[in-house]
Amino acid sequence: MMRRKGSFTVGLAAGLVAATLALAAPAQKPIDAPPSVGRPTIDPQPPMGLSVEIVGLQKHARGGISSVVLKVVAEVGVQGAVLTAKAPGDLRFADGSRVKTWNLDLAAGGAREIPVEVLVPRDGRYAISAELEGMVGGRAIRRGSAGTLFVGKREAPLPSREGAIEYLAGEVAATGEVQP
Repeated sequence: MMRRKGSFTVGLAAGLVAATLALAAPAQKPIDAPPSVGRPTIDPQPPMGLSVEIVGLQKHARGGISSVVLKVVAEVGVQGAVLTAKAPGDLRFADGSRVKTWNLDLAAGGAREIPVEVLVPRDGRYAISAELEGMVGGRAIRRGSAGTLFVGKREAPLPSREGAIEYLAGEVAATGEVQP
């Protein structure tokens, strides 16, 4: 009698394992079945966003004056929103400062655009950064962004052949070895 009970327990356990695996395994599609159309994947969006856009440049003999627009978007109400923009190196905003700060009213959400003028003393490449801070639902949220400002010479585009960018490799000697 003991033997029957043991074999019954083993059989029951094996059946439960097989049923669990059958439920957990995805159903197989026939090979000739058309691909199924699934729901589109929607990535979660942050409750607020920030972008730095360079919209204009008045070029002088050396340097110039650049027009920058800081765009803020809040999908939900943000309490205590503070926007800070920073000019790198010896760049200055039109009022002579290197850092500008704005307190924004985003309690009801919405979008704001803040135009800023940046004085550039010489040609070069600069990154103008901005940071947005606020409280959403009792939690602090911070977003940052930067825009690249080219004054004077632009960087040359990388060479391409039929849409593929070519990068220079090490020189190959007649023996086929790569030389450093």
